[in-house]
Amino acid sequence: MLLVALTTLLVTLALLWALYFRRRRLPNEPPLDHGAVPWLGHSIEFGRDAAKFLSKMKQKHGDIFTVQAAGKFVTVLLDPHSYDAVVLESSNKLDFNKYARLLMERMFDVRLPDYDPAVEKAMMKSHLQNKSLHMLTKAMFSNLNTVLLHDREKLSTEWKEEGLFAFAYSVMLRAGYLTLYGNESAHDNNPLLQTKDLEHSAEVYNEFYQLEQLLMKLARSMLSTEEKKEATRIKKHLWELLSVGRLNAKVNRSSWLEGYQRHLEELGVDNVMQSKALLLQLWATQGNAGPAAFWLLLFLLKHPDAMAAVHAELERVFRSKGQMLPETEAIKQEVLDSAHVFDSVLSETLRLTGAPFITREVLEDMPLKLADDGREYSLRKGDRILLFPYLSPQMDSEVYEDPEKFKYDRFLNADHTKKEDFYKGGKKLKYYNMPWGAGNNMCVGKLHAINSIKQFVFILLTNFDLELKDPDEKIPSFDTSRYGFGMLQPRSDIKIRYKQKKRVK
Repeated sequence: MLLVALTTLLVTLALLWALYFRRRRLPNEPPLDHGAVPWLGHSIEFGRDAAKFLSKMKQKHGDIFTVQAAGKFVTVLLDPHSYDAVVLESSNKLDFNKYARLLMERMFDVRLPDYDPAVEKAMMKSHLQNKSLHMLTKAMFSNLNTVLLHDREKLSTEWKEEGLFAFAYSVMLRAGYLTLYGNESAHDNNPLLQTKDLEHSAEVYNEFYQLEQLLMKLARSMLSTEEKKEATRIKKHLWELLSVGRLNAKVNRSSWLEGYQRHLEELGVDNVMQSKALLLQLWATQGNAGPAAFWLLLFLLKHPDAMAAVHAELERVFRSKGQMLPETEAIKQEVLDSAHVFDSVLSETLRLTGAPFITREVLEDMPLKLADDGREYSLRKGDRILLFPYLSPQMDSEVYEDPEKFKYDRFLNADHTKKEDFYKGGKKLKYYNMPWGAGNNMCVGKLHAINSIKQFVFILLTNFDLELKDPDEKIPSFDTSRYGFGMLQPRSDIKIRYKQKKRVK
């Protein structure tokens, strides 16, 4: 009894201490919401379903507020007109580096000396954009054909069943891996080399997908003892598959791989840490394309009018550019750039399913001025500021009519040019769809990712008949724990049937 009484007293004193010394809102600061539990605050609710939680906070406090989560104070800004105040602010005041380092170490055990995201981004940009983009697009087309059509003569014209998410993620990650990390068969149609690429890329995908199921818990330090052991086992295997020795033996190494390894060597990173960094980059470069392709294909299959419009555009564009996809060795960039209906379908897909956080660490006490009415709030040094464009503008009913519905032509003008005029509060939005981030958070591999998704869908729709096994099956709900980490994933897969189209000789 005495022990129980002492425990109760200690808990009571701890709670009273926490309540007495807990942070108080100062003049000009955003509304402050501690949550019911000292220190822990809203961390559980935040991590379980950020969209639901932040929507509730917005209804309670408005477009800007501060919440406590696991001892950290996070100021959330949900006014898209004011996002420039964060994404364009100097890194001397609002910094991405600290949080990036935290996630790199938690999720992938990566610790890089003198890590500078700006330097790394500049290096990445030189190998993922401009002149390098053409070579990547050509290589991706070849690798997609290897994965999808490696033995065209033996491909059955009978229906085959598979989960759409598993299918899309597997094809995109395997082809993307072969494109960036190197392959054996790019310049040689030797079946043995193609088989080697297929087997190795499948092994990488299967291991990576197992790790993917644990990444959200890794990011939040919420793994059980058994899950920690499993994550360590999988990562060790992937580090072996992505070892410097193995990758150096690849015949067709991309300029991206050469540049990134050179960058790591200049930082003084040893081979073991290089393998860890290369696993981090596998997730960063390939972790979103497969899920994006899944949602896009699912929306097309669920909306016959959208599928018909994409098919018609494919036929029209390829004919006008003098290409026949089944016979071509590469898709011209002008063809990819001319698919305006597809661009709208992709933008709408990403609006509905792209949900990254944009975060900064506040390095000094500073003002934050909102764009709507000039209100100015004070930010505290040591806090974190977070933008969540998924809530606004992407799912904002003031910006989009019926925002929860898929409309394939939402981003098309009447003349089939790109629609860019969207409004909130009577003012045109600079940021109306932000799945790729903004400012220093803008994805440098955006153009490569778009080209890759387009090529995958074009090859698939041209070579295969594709349908849902059960057309009446509902679209799977989101895995809500993934809000904040890029593309959302479904809680469950949905079955498709596909078969190779019969060719008229």
